[in-house]
Amino acid sequence: MKTALLASCLLASTAFAQTREIFPSDYTPSACPAQTACESWTQVSFKSAATHFVLRTLESEWNDKHKDELYELVKPYCPKRATCLGSPGRMWWFCNDVYTQELRQICDRMYDQKTDLHNWEQCRVWIETYADGVDQHPHNDWFAAQACIKEKLGPAPPLGKMDWWMVPATIPIDYKGQIELYAIDQKTHVPVQAQIAFQDQILYSRDCPDGKVTAYYAFEWPRKLVRIPNADGHTEVLPAMMTLTAPGYEPVATRVPTPVPKMLASISAPLHSGKNKFVVTTTDESTGKPVEAQIFAGSGTIGMSNTPIELTVGKNDPRPEIWARSPFDAYSDVVVAKAQKKQR
Repeated sequence: MKTALLASCLLASTAFAQTREIFPSDYTPSACPAQTACESWTQVSFKSAATHFVLRTLESEWNDKHKDELYELVKPYCPKRATCLGSPGRMWWFCNDVYTQELRQICDRMYDQKTDLHNWEQCRVWIETYADGVDQHPHNDWFAAQACIKEKLGPAPPLGKMDWWMVPATIPIDYKGQIELYAIDQKTHVPVQAQIAFQDQILYSRDCPDGKVTAYYAFEWPRKLVRIPNADGHTEVLPAMMTLTAPGYEPVATRVPTPVPKMLASISAPLHSGKNKFVVTTTDESTGKPVEAQIFAGSGTIGMSNTPIELTVGKNDPRPEIWARSPFDAYSDVVVAKAQKKQR
């Protein structure tokens, strides 16, 4: 992760309430783990590295008091990083960023950000400084681990499968915050560097080094629904499709987990032969607020909802179907009055 990004992320509160490990502890170790330990700064002091690389101040007294404890707390995560680096399809920077995300949780467990902000901030500075030091080392261990695992797997290993989850698990209709999606190998439980594509949308992630929307990096999703034909001859709106792809894995295609609002519609009077005057009332099922919709008789527009409409039906003509459509693709079509069947 780049220094500027480290600095911008440093003092942000925990944005996502994780209910599961982002790198599960029951993972299967790689057959070719990276050999280099999680070595950090050796030529400069942590205090100097924090100032020049993370752009924050690490207090000498605080560092002296807590560094031994923190060194012990980061050790259990090193084998995970080694396995990630030795798993096919994972770039070194992806593994380092997943590693850093896990390390940040150390501070969240040690200190309450709301009641012990100073210690929490200093802990986060130490963690970011340590992780940046790991990130600065040459990546020969990654090259060696990748070459080893490719040799062991052979030229055409079977495609793996991914499990994934998202935070928030369901994206509210009016959600404006950031989203994170996590993907792991279904068998080994090792994080997967999966790219995420959205139907009819081109998105970017400011957090991901290559700018692509990728698992384990925050991004924003401008909520989008898509309109598709249904069996009734009308259309319905559904969440956009989301596709996860990663080298060596079967693609995962699913609809974005977001609720679809429902439009309720009713007509003030039944249709009859001759001149009809009526109002089609359309409202949102959840809020009860009026919804703007076009009103159709058969295939022709006859007016807008929630306003008076006039329609003349010939004496010998069957009554047409009356239905409503949201002009903004926010709601599925709703049939207000069914068409009269033709007499044989």
